[in-house]
Amino acid sequence: ALAAALKSGHLAGAAVDVYPSEPLANGPGFESALRNCPNTLLTPHIGGSTEEAQRMIGIEVANSISKYINSGGSVNAVNFAECDLRAIPETDLTTIRIVNVHQNVPGVLKQINNILADYNVNKQISDSKGDVAYFMADVTVNDHSEINAIYEQVTAMNENIITRVLF
Repeated sequence: ALAAALKSGHLAGAAVDVYPSEPLANGPGFESALRNCPNTLLTPHIGGSTEEAQRMIGIEVANSISKYINSGGSVNAVNFAECDLRAIPETDLTTIRIVNVHQNVPGVLKQINNILADYNVNKQISDSKGDVAYFMADVTVNDHSEINAIYEQVTAMNENIITRVLF
């Protein structure tokens, strides 16, 4: 009915983003009675449905996962706290990054900062989302025994969910 109204001039124009049968990809294969109708704009139902958008989303997700694995950054997370710190320079062999996921309850940051009190904390950040909180800190250490001591104390906290040490 819409295509007929457009072709007859009864309707001056239309913009459509929902179709009885959604296109699976760009190019040939998308058939609609609205194609080639005058003054008609056909767009994907969701901008993210285009091949280009799907490719870019895939790249963004891969970069986010890589950043989380390599540096602990969780910016743009949907269901997780968002934290990020500047990268530790490759030439800095005395700084480690403590990455801790814990229950979001009062007193956890105090516990972590008490553990780190005897070390030089270069930078730290914390964020929470619901019942879960995320903490990152860059700490200067002198040897591997200090790394193990920090790790063991943080993981021993009752509120600890997971802790990683990155260097």
